[in-house]
Amino acid sequence: MKGSDSVSSHFRNEENFCDSVNLLVPVCYLMFWALLLGFSLYSEPVVCGVGLVIMLTGVPVYFLGVHWKEKPKCIYNFIERATYVGQRLCFVVFPQIDPIEDADPSEQTDRSICLHSVYPAHCADDGQFVHFLLFVELHSFPPQQVRSLVAGFGPALQAHLSLAFQELQLHRQRRSSGSEEQPQGGSRQTASGGPEPLRELFQVLLQSQEEAWPGRFLLHEALVQRCPLLAVLASCQQGAEPLPCLCAWVLTSVNDVTLSEATAHLLEAPPHHLWTLHDLSIIWRTLLGRGHVRPLLRGFALFQRDCPLVLVLRMFELCCDYRNFSEAKVKLLDFQRTLITLRNSGPAPPGGLPLQWVESQASVLLLTMLQRCSSHYDLHRLLQLLADVDKLLKSNGPDFRKLSRLSQLLQGSDVSLSPRLLQCSSASVQQEEFQAAVDALQARGRYTQARKVALLADLPVHHLLLSQLLQEMNSQKSKTTWRRLETRVTFWRTCQEQLKSDSTDPGSASCFFLSQAEASGSSAAAEVQTELLDVQERCLLLGLAAHWLSQLSPPPIHQLESMEKKLWISRVRQHVLAVAMEQESVFNLPPPAVAPEMNKYEVLMKEFSFSNISALNTETCLRLDGLPGRSEEQEEQQEEQRVLASLIGQLLDDGSIHEASRVCRYFCLHHPDVWVVLRCRGLASGELSPAPQEEESEAPARRSITPSSSFGSLSLAMTPPPEDEVAVQLQRLVDQCCHGNNYCKQVLSLYQLSKELQSSFSQICLQEPGSVLELLLQSDQPERFRKAQAFIRAQGLSTDTVAELVSSAVAQALLGSAHDLHTVEKQVFRPSEGRDSLLQLIKLCDDPNLVGIKLLENINVVPLRDLSCIVDLLIAAHDCFSLTCNMEGIVRVLQAARHLSHAYLAPGEHYGLLVRLLTGVGRYDEMTYVFDLLHQNHRFEMLLRKKVDMDRGQSSSLKTALLDYIRRCLPADSEKHNMVALCFSMRREIGENHEMAARTQLKIIESQEWVVTPDLKSSLVKVLGLLKDAAESFSKDSCVRQATLCVRTAKLVALQLHFLNQGSDVRVINLRPAVLLNTLVQLPRCYQVFVVSEAYGVGPDWAELLFQKVILKGDFVYLEELKRHRPLTSSLFEDIFKKLDGAPSSVTPHVKRLLTHCEDVYSHYRLAYQQNLEHVTKTMLQDAETSNYLNDRLAS
Repeated sequence: MKGSDSVSSHFRNEENFCDSVNLLVPVCYLMFWALLLGFSLYSEPVVCGVGLVIMLTGVPVYFLGVHWKEKPKCIYNFIERATYVGQRLCFVVFPQIDPIEDADPSEQTDRSICLHSVYPAHCADDGQFVHFLLFVELHSFPPQQVRSLVAGFGPALQAHLSLAFQELQLHRQRRSSGSEEQPQGGSRQTASGGPEPLRELFQVLLQSQEEAWPGRFLLHEALVQRCPLLAVLASCQQGAEPLPCLCAWVLTSVNDVTLSEATAHLLEAPPHHLWTLHDLSIIWRTLLGRGHVRPLLRGFALFQRDCPLVLVLRMFELCCDYRNFSEAKVKLLDFQRTLITLRNSGPAPPGGLPLQWVESQASVLLLTMLQRCSSHYDLHRLLQLLADVDKLLKSNGPDFRKLSRLSQLLQGSDVSLSPRLLQCSSASVQQEEFQAAVDALQARGRYTQARKVALLADLPVHHLLLSQLLQEMNSQKSKTTWRRLETRVTFWRTCQEQLKSDSTDPGSASCFFLSQAEASGSSAAAEVQTELLDVQERCLLLGLAAHWLSQLSPPPIHQLESMEKKLWISRVRQHVLAVAMEQESVFNLPPPAVAPEMNKYEVLMKEFSFSNISALNTETCLRLDGLPGRSEEQEEQQEEQRVLASLIGQLLDDGSIHEASRVCRYFCLHHPDVWVVLRCRGLASGELSPAPQEEESEAPARRSITPSSSFGSLSLAMTPPPEDEVAVQLQRLVDQCCHGNNYCKQVLSLYQLSKELQSSFSQICLQEPGSVLELLLQSDQPERFRKAQAFIRAQGLSTDTVAELVSSAVAQALLGSAHDLHTVEKQVFRPSEGRDSLLQLIKLCDDPNLVGIKLLENINVVPLRDLSCIVDLLIAAHDCFSLTCNMEGIVRVLQAARHLSHAYLAPGEHYGLLVRLLTGVGRYDEMTYVFDLLHQNHRFEMLLRKKVDMDRGQSSSLKTALLDYIRRCLPADSEKHNMVALCFSMRREIGENHEMAARTQLKIIESQEWVVTPDLKSSLVKVLGLLKDAAESFSKDSCVRQATLCVRTAKLVALQLHFLNQGSDVRVINLRPAVLLNTLVQLPRCYQVFVVSEAYGVGPDWAELLFQKVILKGDFVYLEELKRHRPLTSSLFEDIFKKLDGAPSSVTPHVKRLLTHCEDVYSHYRLAYQQNLEHVTKTMLQDAETSNYLNDRLAS
């Protein structure tokens, strides 16, 4: 009723208003504006049209904003938001609460009415979450609208409220179904013995404000009502601790079974408990054990956002729930970096968790992840992931890197990773599990994997390797290729290399080979060929067993001797079987000859021979005491004795004297050559005295053996004196010896060398051959190099040994020379002896390249302060490579020289060493950079002061290289060219340089305008001096033609200076052929014509010149001067008179006078007659001296 009254009064007021205004006023008003509008449209149609269009744009706005009543909700929200933003920006009235707040609550429950969100949005922008919660709870905002409004809060409150309002609908349902929950509430009240709990969130919040500790009250209610939202709100209270809130939130987010297990250790009810880190640890382990990682993840994300455990929880979720190991690795690396940052930053901030506790719980999580893996693949991927953080956590957990490697090794096998290894077990338990894995792999025949696992766990592998070798041997024996000797030799060599690489125990390896040798010897062979193959294999195995047994400390001598005796029995049997097979052959052909280095069996037997065992090679074996003498052999033993004797002879030829002596003692065999060899050594060492002549004659006669070339040279170099009875008997024993002759020669050479060096034979024998050679080279004997060469051949020294000796001696000598050390000890190489001594020392080695390579290696150990030594080593190495034209070695020397020059010599201003390196190597074309360095540092003249050995032929090559460098790189530097030429007495080059400089100056004069100036005269004087010097240099070098050319040019320049000094501007230098004749005509004197014509190399036209000078000008002085230099021939006169056709008549007297100089009478008469000189002709015919001759000529 009130609304209708107000509307009727409004219309009544309008009617009264209309009645009070005269109608003429609005009519006039409209007419005025219509006329005004019409005039405007007429005068300014465009402007008015634009205005009308703008006005018409309000029509759609009116229909959309005013006339349209049922608009969508989004348009209303946009209008409200724009109004609110405008009010805030323009600082106008604060937006008030919508009047809907005063409406009936029953009307608010209608879902069709849209609740206005201006006030909650304002609360969200200002962070007033308590007012926000009260308002949305009081007016029952829908959950979807509340979640959209929560987005206006900050990140922290937004995260808390987003999780908290997930339970808002649940509480509303509890409130709507209160009658159904009464029995449950009653039972809970009965159980707790307290008052009935609050059912409304609003009531809990209001009640918390009345408590002394609101946060504790909210936590209590959260645990009682199982509401995580209250725990979140409790953490928002001032002074709240994150740890109790986290525990309460996690416990209220899990089911009853997990809650009871996590709180089983508590003595009181969970709502009354004060939560600590210990409680959180138990909750952590319980939830991880049950796989409830999401409550932990959300709880730590809410209350401990910066804790590193959030990252490992996310990794747990990615690995176990999503199998996303790549993203999990990223989280794990972030956890690693965060942990390192926290360790370096100091103590934990207030409210944070201790770092040690975080590390321990991370270890628990990682162990739980390992134990919860459902498949071997997941476990393998997880271990690979955790291997990156191995030893990062300060705990006693398992070695993830080792477990990852073990898991990788077990891939593809039936053996699985033991669960005990995934726990914090002791080292002994882990070793047991690793050993179990090794045994399981070995039982399945996977020896490679088992060996890798054993190496991973530092377990012994020798027994494993032996088992593997036995299995491989059994596998090889089942194949037909085992019947070939090459197959067995290859297999046993492989076994030896594997045992050596694994550092197997010598006793175990020896027992392995010995057991196989006994097994091979005990097998009964049906065929001779098979038996021979087994015997050969047994010999090889005995040698390998003895090799390993000799490595024991101390070596068992008796066992080694027993093995050696067995070996020789087998070798005799092998020889007998081989002979039998050869006799039984159809063709009776010997086996094909194979080079010793190509026979793998022989190479392996020699490598593991008993001769190489130093424990058996005692001095007792080299004495005649105990050596069996002559005796009658039994008939049945003759064949075996003969075979054994031949084998002993082979030992003597190979130089295995100790082994030959031992074999004779083992089998009580008398071998004459062994007796001769041992007696030869006894005589040389002085243990035996020389025998009388009678006893020598009783010795069995042996065939004489021609000495080798090396021994012959040594004997010639070291001829013993006649009174040396020992040397004479040694020579006789050498001639008597058949097998072991080379050893006897070596003994003789060592004995003679000991006499030369004035030392005892025993001392020489105790020393290495290299040391003896060094003593020989240190002696002052004039032929020490020839004797050393003979000694090297006699002793059979290797090329490598000689190269090492020579290179070290050269390096030591050069290093001592660089330090100016005058040692008392004699040196092998003496730098003072010069280059010839060095070349002879290098030639001692059959391969000088090895000496050069070792000299380059010695450069690396020479300190950089000894640059002179490095330079000499490079020069010596270059000499070594040059002897064999080894271009690769020469290139290495040149590269090292270049680096040394640029890096050390030039920066250190060691220019003398730079020149020494250049001239010592002598490859100037490849070392032009040295010229550049010297020129850049103004030390080029040092090359000219260098005294180069003339016998090496380097003077001419250095001269040529210097001149070539100057011509190519310094063409304008004549000073350096002259210095080089003067230094090497290069007179021709000096002359060429002077001549080039003179001609260059003439070119400069030619390019300028011809003006007589003092500068021109000084330039010509300089040119004249250069030409004189050039002519003198050419003449000294017998270069006559070039000297003549310089002299002629010098005369021309002197003539030009003569003209200039007289004030004449006549130009005679730099003339072109076209103007040369005119210049000759202008010259006043005849000798000047000669000078110019000789300088330009042309012959002057004397007829023209005489015509111009004599006929036309009457200069008979010119003619007289010409007659002094050359005769006037009749042909010359004829050429002159041919030019008289157009001459004036005034020249007739000159012609008559010229004819008087013609000595040819007939030509004189004929030319006068042709010119109608009757007086002349008449006079000649009347003259008594000429008339008769002319009459005769005219008559004929």
